[in-house]
Amino acid sequence: MNNLLIQAESYFDGRQNHSAGPYLFTLTNGIIRDICVLLPGDGVPAIQATTPRLHTAFVMPGLVEAHCHLFLDGSELDLARRKDYLNAGRSQMLGTGRVNLAANLAVGITLIRDAGDIHGINTHLKEEITHASGVVPELRSPGRAIRKTGRYGSFMALEVRDAESIERTIESLAPTADDLKILLTGIIDFENGCVKGPVQFDLEETRLIVRTARRLSLKTYAHCNGPEGLNIAVEAGIDSIEHGFFMEPDIVKKMADKGTAWVPTFAPVYFQFARPDVTKWNPSTLDKLHAILQNHFHNVAGAAAKGVPVVAGSDAGSYGVPHGTGLIDELLFLRQAGLTVEQVLSAATSVPRQLWNAPPANVAVGQTANFIGLAGSPFKDINSLRQIQLICRNGEVVKSDGTSQIVASTVFSKGN
Repeated sequence: MNNLLIQAESYFDGRQNHSAGPYLFTLTNGIIRDICVLLPGDGVPAIQATTPRLHTAFVMPGLVEAHCHLFLDGSELDLARRKDYLNAGRSQMLGTGRVNLAANLAVGITLIRDAGDIHGINTHLKEEITHASGVVPELRSPGRAIRKTGRYGSFMALEVRDAESIERTIESLAPTADDLKILLTGIIDFENGCVKGPVQFDLEETRLIVRTARRLSLKTYAHCNGPEGLNIAVEAGIDSIEHGFFMEPDIVKKMADKGTAWVPTFAPVYFQFARPDVTKWNPSTLDKLHAILQNHFHNVAGAAAKGVPVVAGSDAGSYGVPHGTGLIDELLFLRQAGLTVEQVLSAATSVPRQLWNAPPANVAVGQTANFIGLAGSPFKDINSLRQIQLICRNGEVVKSDGTSQIVASTVFSKGN
């Protein structure tokens, strides 16, 4: 029997904070068998005296990254190199994906939802993880997304033209997909402060996409910005809206009524605003970016207050958004928007797992040990999310001093 003790001053179980510690977690064969408060003067039972014990300040469920592109390197800021990379060989893209998996794990991310790539790198990585040694994150993905012929998204999506091709394409994706990613609108035109181009799918087409996905037991999530596309997404029954810039209060109310989730992805737009030395935007465009972000903060706060399931996703791989640390930045943006610490942590732990029908990772007796340890409590200082000390998966623990190298070395033992 494999026993391990972990001692922490406080913990978040996935829903609420527990701060009356210190607490002692007893793990047996990867299962949390007991959580008890250590009282002053308590003796140490013989079994505890001979069991390995690790110390950390704060325990919480492993983090969830709900929106990223593993095959892209968000820290690459040279636009010419980013463009050339899209024509790189499969081996290079797989290498990038492996590095990005390690970077996610290094900050405590134990479940990742990829948001699509046309090369199927995410599908390959998902299969590769099943044969990997050491502590590794879980991965779910759509494989390839879908888009309307000739519209935005060539680097991540297959083209569809009509009802017949919509159904046929989704059916072809379903055997290896965990979810269906839909490109419902274009991207943001930062200089003009609006969405580029018309919506890609009208209401009836989007309803067909949702019906087909549900028939094949696929959850749906849609790249979507602007009121027209957002209304279509909600009316058609899309499970999750990704990005959602230019949201409006009446749409938020509909989302709350229908239980539509929202992954707001502040990080890539914030980078455009915060780094004019790189993005080269003029003052007029920076003013528009500021207004877009302020509107986004306001609407995300309103959504959380109305009960919309807000989920944390950074869009890592996008320009200026590195994997791993991008999600921690995103959590701080959610806190800046006015979400409580409980809401912020739930957005990256229990909420997405519940929405996706994924195995729970709550810190509770009887649950599989899938948690992380931090050097401080986020309830005292939200920046403690950057101070990871250990990662526990199925009873196996990796200790970290906050550098990716320590954790990354355990991820893959196989080559290309």
